[in-house]
Formats: sequence, structure tokens, C-alpha cells
Amino acid sequence: MSQRDLASELQELYDQVPATRCAHSGECCVLTDDEFDNDYATMFPLYSAEYKNIVEYVKENFPPHRQRDLLNFRLERPRQCPFLDAGHNCSIYPVRPLICRTYAVMNHQTIAGAAASQKGLVPQDWIDGFVLRESGMVCPRVEVVEPEKLEQHASNLIDSTYERVLTKLSQSVELATGERAKIFHRVAWRRAWPLRWTWGGFNALCTTPLDWLRSHFKSYWKKAVLADAR
Repeated sequence: MSQRDLASELQELYDQVPATRCAHSGECCVLTDDEFDNDYATMFPLYSAEYKNIVEYVKENFPPHRQRDLLNFRLERPRQCPFLDAGHNCSIYPVRPLICRTYAVMNHQTIAGAAASQKGLVPQDWIDGFVLRESGMVCPRVEVVEPEKLEQHASNLIDSTYERVLTKLSQSVELATGERAKIFHRVAWRRAWPLRWTWGGFNALCTTPLDWLRSHFKSYWKKAVLADAR
């Protein structure tokens, strides 16, 4: 799949998420001490298709020194998203991943309404998982400006439509070739690429210098906790 086609497919999916306005406090992009200690992560899960899309955006829209900083960033679970700027704005907002777009779209009222409307139509554990997940991402400083999309959005969350599309797109993405691919397959003992990881995790595999990959990727992978290819 070409980069243009990938970007188009992702945007078609993203357009199903209701647009929002927020206070730009940046709280959703920074982990508290309690969140960090309880294994939360920023901008996670990041699908490999989304990672590739963001990499292209960084290369096309950031100056060389900033590109180097971002593409060599390899903390798997940082306390702050590397794309949060000094003004508490997202510096990759047009290509931000699904997890950032869906954060706080639902509130307690719309979560309860969606759960009630889906009862008896889908397995109850799907609904319970939706309620638990979305209830943990409610933010009173977020306002939905496309409420007409909420019903379909909730359905997409409950029946995992978003995840299925992102998984299919990510399975079509080749993360690395040549020596990088050989190192990953040898270290990970598998052929499949990680479908979901973090910005730093994918960078460790895809964009850091080969010398670093040869010397350090084995120990990096052994310590990794968020790569779902394991």
C-alpha cells in the first residue's frame, strides 16, 4: 500500500470519530506519578499503520533537528508524549492516532446511553469492556462538536470496528527491511511485526541508527512490555 493510500484509509477511519474542543491543559498527554507507577502509557496503543503515517508527517513538516530528536526518541513509556509542545498543543494534531482522537469523546451520560441501547444486541462483555474503558477516559474539559456522530462512534467502540480496520491496515505495513528486519526476526523469534506499540518502541526498531540496533535492540526488546507482537 502506498503512503498516500495509507493516509487516505486512516483519514476515512478517523473521520468517523466526533470532533471535539478542549481546554488544552495537556493532562491527557502527561502521566501523573500514580499513573506511571500503575503502568499507564501516553499515546498507546499506537498501531504500526499510524506510526508510519506519523513518521511521514514528521519528515515533511518538522525542521531537521526536530526530526532527529523525534525519530531517535526511543523511550517505550515516557512520562510525557514527545509531541506535546510548550503551549500544551499537539504538534502532530492532523495525524494524531485513534487513541488520542477518541480520548474523552464519551462522557458518563453518553456511555450509559450507548450501553443501554446496545444491550441484548451484542455480547454483554463487549458492553462491559466499553463502559470500563471509556469511563476511565472521561474529561470534563472536552466538548463534542459533532454530536451527530456519537451513536455510530459508540457502536464502533463496542464492536471493535476501529480496531479491526487498524489491524488490517497495520498488517499491510512493512516496518523494516534488510538488516533491520533480520535483527528483529532474530531477536523476537517471530516473523510478525508488532501491530501495536509506542512511538519510542517503534522508533527503536525502525529509525534509530543501525549501530545502536545491532548493539542494544536485544536488551531493549527483552525489557519491552508494550509490544503486542510478543
